[in-house]
Amino acid sequence: MDGRQNARVTSGVLRARGSRALHSRPLGFVCAVCAWVLVASASVLATAACSSGTDSVDQAAGGGFGFVQQAPNSEFVPVGSRKPAPDLTGPTVAGPDLSLVHFRGKIAVVNFWASWCAPCRAETPGLIRMAADNPEVAFVGVNEKDNLSAARAFIRDNGVTYPSVVDRIGTLAARWPVPPGLPSTFVLDAEGRLAARFTGGVLPDELVPVLARLRAET
Repeated sequence: MDGRQNARVTSGVLRARGSRALHSRPLGFVCAVCAWVLVASASVLATAACSSGTDSVDQAAGGGFGFVQQAPNSEFVPVGSRKPAPDLTGPTVAGPDLSLVHFRGKIAVVNFWASWCAPCRAETPGLIRMAADNPEVAFVGVNEKDNLSAARAFIRDNGVTYPSVVDRIGTLAARWPVPPGLPSTFVLDAEGRLAARFTGGVLPDELVPVLARLRAET
């Protein structure tokens, strides 16, 4: 008998032994194995759902806020479809508490950032220039899952003039339609409603037309 025949015989013997072993098991054992497989499958599905970033708001889909894509990284909400922005209240990196309610009546730009985020660092100079050039617009940062000392150093070293609310464990971001990853920037109209969203770093050239569009509404 050559090697190929030997292998076929051996394989057949092993399959037969496995089949006999399974059929010789009590029915209760087989049911237990089936139940274990079902539980394991459910666990895998649950884990996948948790890792997808699902939270109190469906961030990737915009949480039902009516965003309409304008460009690969930007979305706008028509006036008739806008909804109030989620609550944003808490201590700032500098210390005093801040609430978006204080800026009602103004267009507001809300930027979710962190000092460890490279795209956040890249977009910051442009946001600082925009804040200086548009004093009638409220600029607010949300410092996301960051070391407070590092956040303070970043603000100091880059000369950031607008306040940033501390979101140490992501509680605030979970209420907003923030897609996975940073940065994310939102623009609110003068009535405090979400009007635009930028995913990833935002440039002044992208913000300028949105601000002009919202000014024209008032």
